[in-house]
Amino acid sequence: MICSYCAAEMPEISAFCPGCGRAVKTDGGQEPACPEFTALGLRDALLGALSYVALVPAIVFLVLPAFRGNRFVRFHSWQSVFFTTFVVLAALALRLVFALFSFLPVVGFLLAWLSVGVAMIAAVVLWVVLVVKAIRAESYVVPWIGPWAARLTE
Repeated sequence: MICSYCAAEMPEISAFCPGCGRAVKTDGGQEPACPEFTALGLRDALLGALSYVALVPAIVFLVLPAFRGNRFVRFHSWQSVFFTTFVVLAALALRLVFALFSFLPVVGFLLAWLSVGVAMIAAVVLWVVLVVKAIRAESYVVPWIGPWAARLTE
């Protein structure tokens, strides 16, 4: 299969292009459930990036009527809320994993710290990608939580 956006080759089962990261067409030939959201200017790009800085700006952008018509800011705000919720739930799960691995003799404590470290590095890298994509006036749809944000934005 070839991506219709960047012409990169990809496996037939891919939902996202490995080259550009965009969602590809489904088997029925229809567009995916997550449309592209684009910023109208620098102001929208900065507000989209600001929604990832903390949870409070994202919630404020969702509540204020001035931003209800701006799909780009609303999409990034919803995705920020879902991303923050996911990271908090993952941190709670990692506490349980840490406790379970700590009981293993010899390598348990090392595995516990390794699992926590890898998960936190992944969360920080994804957060940086989201901020950079938003500030570049692009929308990156995170798998699993991005389609929810797109549905709530429409």
